[in-house]
Amino acid sequence: MTLEVHRTAVAPSHQRPATPDPGDPSRIPADAREAFADYRTQAREAASAVQDAAIRRAHAERAG
Repeated sequence: MTLEVHRTAVAPSHQRPATPDPGDPSRIPADAREAFADYRTQAREAASAVQDAAIRRAHAERAG
């Protein structure tokens, strides 16, 4: 009941869809795509460094 009342009170143009629209990637500015690609690269490198450090530590603890 409450959801129906809300839908009648809020204009359809202000309602969000139930699932996000992925949109067209070409609509994203090139500089934003490049910045996100740079961020992903840095995140992968950081994750790899953490994983490498954890593996080295595990080997060191086993070698004891």
